[in-house]
Amino acid sequence: MKRYHSHLGRDIFVTAGTARDLAPGSFGICAIGGGAEGWSVVHVGPEGDVADLGGEYYFAAPEEALAFVKELIELMPADAQTPPAAGVG
Repeated sequence: MKRYHSHLGRDIFVTAGTARDLAPGSFGICAIGGGAEGWSVVHVGPEGDVADLGGEYYFAAPEEALAFVKELIELMPADAQTPPAAGVG
């Protein structure tokens, strides 16, 4: 899988497990335990704060996490800076 994706102008990065190097406004698909324990989805807010968008849910494969991120992006208003909170709506 590629390490960088873009969907509707939003940046999505597949990482080895950390979101600390991601730029504000970007999404991350982070490996848990090198990917053996699953994949989490995060968003870096405008101030650099990282939100886990999956809550208690993790994905078995990075492709599943990427599909989830793309769906979230499609739900976001075009001018939104942050995605809706997990479980809200």
